[in-house]
Amino acid sequence: MSISEGTAGKRNGQAVAYMLLSVAGFSLIPLIISQGAAENPFMFNAGWRLGFGAGLLSFLLVRYWPLTTDSEVWTLIGNRIFRWALLFAVVSQFEYAIFAWSIRLVDVSVAAILFETYHVLIILLTAWLFRKERRYRKIGLDVMLLLILGVVGFAFVVSGQAGAPVWLGGRSISVVLPGIGLALLAAITAACSAFNLRWGADLTRELPPRIHDRWNRDSLDLFCVVTASVIANTVAIPFNIIAGVVGKETITLVIFLSGIIGGFVINAMANVAWRNANLITDNLGVNAISYATPIFSLGWLFLFSQVNVPLADYLFIGAAAIITANLLINFEADIRLGFKVLIIALWSCGAFVYLRDDLLALLPFDTWLWTGAPYFQAMALSATVFILLLSFRVVRLVSRTRDEDNRAFLLFQNLDLLARRNLIDGSVREHVLAIDGSRTPEQLQAAYQQAKLCFAQAIAAGPKADDHLKLSEAEAQLNALAYSRQQGIDFGELFALITFSAITVVLALASRLDVSGWTAVLVELFAMLFSAVIIFLVSNVWDLQRDRTSRILQKLPDGDGYGVVFRDVQSRRFEQGTSIIVGLAVTAAYFGLFWHKWLG
Repeated sequence: MSISEGTAGKRNGQAVAYMLLSVAGFSLIPLIISQGAAENPFMFNAGWRLGFGAGLLSFLLVRYWPLTTDSEVWTLIGNRIFRWALLFAVVSQFEYAIFAWSIRLVDVSVAAILFETYHVLIILLTAWLFRKERRYRKIGLDVMLLLILGVVGFAFVVSGQAGAPVWLGGRSISVVLPGIGLALLAAITAACSAFNLRWGADLTRELPPRIHDRWNRDSLDLFCVVTASVIANTVAIPFNIIAGVVGKETITLVIFLSGIIGGFVINAMANVAWRNANLITDNLGVNAISYATPIFSLGWLFLFSQVNVPLADYLFIGAAAIITANLLINFEADIRLGFKVLIIALWSCGAFVYLRDDLLALLPFDTWLWTGAPYFQAMALSATVFILLLSFRVVRLVSRTRDEDNRAFLLFQNLDLLARRNLIDGSVREHVLAIDGSRTPEQLQAAYQQAKLCFAQAIAAGPKADDHLKLSEAEAQLNALAYSRQQGIDFGELFALITFSAITVVLALASRLDVSGWTAVLVELFAMLFSAVIIFLVSNVWDLQRDRTSRILQKLPDGDGYGVVFRDVQSRRFEQGTSIIVGLAVTAAYFGLFWHKWLG
């Protein structure tokens, strides 16, 4: 592992620690608000903002005293007061007032879980705000799938609490729906705190060079972002008071003090930890840890007898989804897409099988029940066709990859010898490396044209007959390699592969034997594992395609030498070991649920 990779891993580990600290703090807020803030939401929020602002200001004075007394810094801040990002940051300071208002109309546990969905929204909003910069890594397909898994986990956690009459709490649906709307509005409002990051990043760039020389970038970013929060918070306090007066709210000393203390101690601590986590790593996926906040919030509410959990199995399934998404996003090893899809498939297929009878009851036809043999015969036929298609595809991919690797090795060796004899410009080796590492047709074409130019110049120099022949042979090898590399995926074959995999999975999931007891447990476990493996095998085709385009040659760090790329064996073992452990844990969890369903 290189030094830069090791440093990035350490920073990501620190970000995870800060994010866990923020989860611990934010999860306590619904419990605090449930202790009477619903009667005076805006007055409570005014006190909360006062304590929150005092906590952040104390942090700035202690850690950044030289910056807080620098007149040039305050001049820059004053010039940026009326920027649009700060306006949206002010909007985010009303989230707890709207949340407290929502629990007047809907159960606090449901409101808390819906409110915590702002952790999902803030990731997407931050990615959009920094879309033109490289500050944060772009959210790829694998991370997006895991984020979606976390969102689905949210839905199960909500269902686990809201799936019983306690959800309505004796209220009519006309009262509950506005309460849900307010909880979601509070989540959207809270997500606007991402604009603090935008405003702070812009301010950091404008600070004078002398300040950048004395402070590292992470520290300056944190100072600017916390400063944005203090300003937005200060502006919001009088507006909260005005809203409270207009709403004829009365403020009690207990509520006001609880707001001040909660804002100063809990919210300020959690807020600084969250912002620091996002600033010291470029991985927005670290925010998936915050998906655990509603689970902890429910835990605190349950501990103090504010809620009960009528559907514990739903809560269990949702918690498993959130934990699984966090594990796969925040492990430092680059786990392949196929392994991530396998874990997601295990969870998804397990959830469907567990809830199959309830889900299929919503359809106009009953669950498909089989007498025995037809069930396995239908799956075996479909699976056989799928395996044949998959085998043809995998064999072609593997053989083409091996052929292209051999061509690249031979071409590079010949060109290296020709370059050392000064028969061709040495830069041709870099162009071959670029061909080897190309991921798009445009990159491949650009590198190929540069290499062809080197050949044209070498032949124009009038080499000897033997040298001309060697150059011609090498150029032919280059043409063959470039032609082979540009051959993409056969989408017709891929469509057939996906079609038969879908048929096989549907047969396995949407039908079952008419059995019960231990037989039902084993049949449902088989359906889950069988379907997950089929989905994994399809997704693994993309990993094989990526292996085909992965770099196999590199320039050595010392001297003018070139060599073969060595894979990080330890990382690959960690990747596979992690996938196996998480997969077994998910399987064991669903085995317990199946046992409870049929034998409990």
